[in-house]
Amino acid sequence: MRTGPGLLIAGLFVVHAPALADEEDAPDYMLADLPGEALVYETNRFRIKPVIAIVTDYTFFDQDEPSLAQVGLQEDTFDLRAGRVGFISRSTRGYPWELLFILDYQEPRTREKEAFRLFDLRLRLPVGPVKFDIGKMKQPFSFEIPGLSLLKPQQERILSPFFVTRSIGVMASGEFADDRMTWAAGWFNDWLDTDLSFDDNGDELAARLTGLLSASNDNLDFLHVGLSVRRVGADAGLLQLSGRPESNVADRYVDTGAFEGDYLSEIGLEIAWDRGPFLLVAEHIEARAKSIRYGDPRFSGSYLAASWVVTGESRPYIRVAGTTGAITPSSRFGALELVLRYSHLDLTHDGIDGGVLRKWHYGANWWVSPQWKFGASWGDADLDRFDSSGNTKLLLFRAQWFY
Repeated sequence: MRTGPGLLIAGLFVVHAPALADEEDAPDYMLADLPGEALVYETNRFRIKPVIAIVTDYTFFDQDEPSLAQVGLQEDTFDLRAGRVGFISRSTRGYPWELLFILDYQEPRTREKEAFRLFDLRLRLPVGPVKFDIGKMKQPFSFEIPGLSLLKPQQERILSPFFVTRSIGVMASGEFADDRMTWAAGWFNDWLDTDLSFDDNGDELAARLTGLLSASNDNLDFLHVGLSVRRVGADAGLLQLSGRPESNVADRYVDTGAFEGDYLSEIGLEIAWDRGPFLLVAEHIEARAKSIRYGDPRFSGSYLAASWVVTGESRPYIRVAGTTGAITPSSRFGALELVLRYSHLDLTHDGIDGGVLRKWHYGANWWVSPQWKFGASWGDADLDRFDSSGNTKLLLFRAQWFY
């Protein structure tokens, strides 16, 4: 079976997306893939498969004068967006445990301490229909989080002010209703990853419930809905939300700054509709901070995204994760995908000028093979902050390989 390119590492789940039935039946892609079992080591007790992701970007910026005054000069930059190595290991007999371990290389220009940072370290122990996870993992919140960002239509996530990429904690999850619904809930505290003590580091609770209103037998046509909730405790009595304009190298365009508060409550709604090569996704998140000083401020974020795979391929729905998988090209010339997204972030409130960001994203992805992808995107971002309106245009080129 072809497994390498279809591997979806979601932090919550590790599953194999539908792919071509046999490697010998795969097209002769213009860039050859590494065979799915090439690096697998298996004994009569366990199986280990490496995880490797190399993602490189180059981003060009064009700012007007108000934007320069708001966020400073954003320099054209090369970025090793991801340099990740690790493994996924499962038992092949006896109790069905699973271990995920991934390190992420830190570029010298942004490195604070070590060259490699622990990205994922998650042990899964199933008990009946319930999976229990412990370690460093993704929180169950939002449609943007479960799947790998490098498998998404857009190059970067936009709702980052309302979630964190990885957290240390424990989580339980499962599926029901004939695998048409998923649930997950967890508790997290990152005191081992910060300079704060356990008591000063805020506890975080997160939960997500998803359902399929309709789905084809091959999971290529579907209508998905989801509901997420999250409660974020203050770190040493302070709360903060901030985010970038769909760029890993840009400064934080929206930022509330640290403000006094007790906790932050969030609720998220999501919907995804797929029909053949067409995919529509929408999300909205509302957040309210418990802050006597600032009158319990409210913040929000949302987007509407559309994807069209011109060459006719479809993204499969991954039922166990409540998200979409990777595109597997059916031609040796690969698959071409066009992407359009509009997003809106509002981090302003009386006394908190976090900014209002409105952004259009136009993108194209060339999925050369299941493991290789090249992408380009054009962004047009308007920021209202500091009593001015600034505009930034971003041109991003991406090349990635994932095994």
